[in-house]
Amino acid sequence: MIGGTVILVVLLLALFAPVVAPFSPDQIGVGRRLSSPSVAHLLGTDEFGRDILSRVLFGARFTLYIGVVAVGIGLACGVVIGAVAAYAGGWLSGLLMRAVDLLYTFPDVLIALGLVAFLGPNLTNAMIAVGISAIPYYARVTFGVVLSERQKPYVASAQVVGASHARVIVKHLLPNVLPPMIVVASLGFSAAVLSAAALSFLGLGAQPPTPEWGLMLSTGRNYITRAPWLVIGPGIAIFVTVMAFNVFGDGVRDLLDPRQRQRML
Repeated sequence: MIGGTVILVVLLLALFAPVVAPFSPDQIGVGRRLSSPSVAHLLGTDEFGRDILSRVLFGARFTLYIGVVAVGIGLACGVVIGAVAAYAGGWLSGLLMRAVDLLYTFPDVLIALGLVAFLGPNLTNAMIAVGISAIPYYARVTFGVVLSERQKPYVASAQVVGASHARVIVKHLLPNVLPPMIVVASLGFSAAVLSAAALSFLGLGAQPPTPEWGLMLSTGRNYITRAPWLVIGPGIAIFVTVMAFNVFGDGVRDLLDPRQRQRML
């Protein structure tokens, strides 16, 4: 509940950022350069005199957008690959899962770095790269769940009455895969946010003057000894958002796991 509440607050702040933010995120000279936090500027101003609080609030939009797109790409592709591999079996399963295992041997960030270097540094390519780098994780989880479900009687019953392979997967197997994948996606959201922030920090994601939290950390590090508030605001925002999704994912896992609920009771 705590994680979900924080996520809801972040979502509302992102949606109503134009109303809540005191200034435009790209408006230069709303205050003195590198002004410390004050009543007029609660989180201070940056090297261009832009209000950091406004940029952090608008940055929530980019962060949630990145997470949704990246998780959507990874989840959609990973579920399809894992489900087909587990249901088909044989050489097709071996081919798909060996390819997944090959990608799984590389760190997510390394795969994302390579893809962004190939596609070019911008926010859209960063989201695509983060999503593709997460495909092996979702595929492996889906493969394990579908492989277990495939042995159950309801799958054989559907096949006996003449259901096609596609119908068995879509109508019977995927609904049973959904609960664990919700947990995986909620936890993967925080990983996507961190990966995207890392790419922006390295200059391979969002480009100036986009108010993205990782990019704000990157530009603020040049003034960290003189104006530490440049990195405190976006740093806390990333920490709180990632922690909220991790806590929320743990809670959802406990709710969807009957054995865990029994232990709690």
